[in-house]
Amino acid sequence: MSHALIIEDNMIVGQAIQQQLAHAGFRSFDHAWTETQAIGHAKRRTPDLVVIGDGIEQGSVIDTVRAIGGREDIPVLLATTERHRMDVSLPSDITIFGPCRIDEITQMVADGLSAASRANLALT
Repeated sequence: MSHALIIEDNMIVGQAIQQQLAHAGFRSFDHAWTETQAIGHAKRRTPDLVVIGDGIEQGSVIDTVRAIGGREDIPVLLATTERHRMDVSLPSDITIFGPCRIDEITQMVADGLSAASRANLALT
């Protein structure tokens, strides 16, 4: 059974991410709106995948990913509904796949979150 941690402060976007992950075969989910919640969820149950969305209510998404990913080899996917985030510069010290649109999550997961899969997806 695959478990995903969704870090997104908008409940509707978080549910859309969950729906895409369910189509990709994930069966359990934790949702976090803050850095503290996300780290707490990851400590209680190590996720197989972390998906970060457009926003976090409190804290830093990057610091959260460092705290979670630093403990395990957990893939992180950046999914967005905002076109301007497609060109965002990501830190080089952590691996974050994406960014991708919400509707591309299922394909990204099916492709194994590879760099090649990102290149094959239309980001427009």
